[in-house]
Amino acid sequence: MKKVIALFVFGSVFLAGCPKHEIIPAPTPKVELESNFIGTINGSQVELTENVDGYYLDASKTKVIQPSPTPSTATYYANMKSANGLVSIRIGMGVLTFDGSASSDPALTAFNSYFSSTLEPNYSDLAANGFEVVYRDGSGNIWTSDEASPIPQDVVFTGIVQESDGSGDYSKFTCTFDCVVYRDTPDLTTPDPSDFITLSMPITNAVFKGWFRR
Repeated sequence: MKKVIALFVFGSVFLAGCPKHEIIPAPTPKVELESNFIGTINGSQVELTENVDGYYLDASKTKVIQPSPTPSTATYYANMKSANGLVSIRIGMGVLTFDGSASSDPALTAFNSYFSSTLEPNYSDLAANGFEVVYRDGSGNIWTSDEASPIPQDVVFTGIVQESDGSGDYSKFTCTFDCVVYRDTPDLTTPDPSDFITLSMPITNAVFKGWFRR
């Protein structure tokens, strides 16, 4: 009887001393997002880089949801801006149509297909049917591209990559463009406050690296 008790005690001590194996969960996929802008605006080089002087990319969208069978629309924006300064530049792309009665957002396949197939969009006011550039200068003035500009302008998207993680679905891109942006200002040479003159300035050799978010 004593031998049996001794074996039982020894076995209990042995089991108590076995280490527990920790189960480490698989790492959660995380999309790497990088953004910056560089270009010549009105003859001066402008560079806005993520995490420099507070700059970051604000990816947003606007949607117009319509009852079926009228298609709903989504327009996407990528804005390099900072809380530490007024200078910013935003590009917009639209519109992606989808069935708003089936989903509040375009399907991922439609989102991916739209950006991978729209590589040289036309300029379009308010990005209503293509590409738009909005620049805010150091004085807070807003300058906007014009689809009817008489000066040649171009835009090309390259390096389109679609990736997803727990925070969302993204279309990463590099966008190069040249355009002229405009703003209306009161004509101080006349007494009529309703008189405006249109000012313009060129943006050349612009490279915008960023992403749109579904």
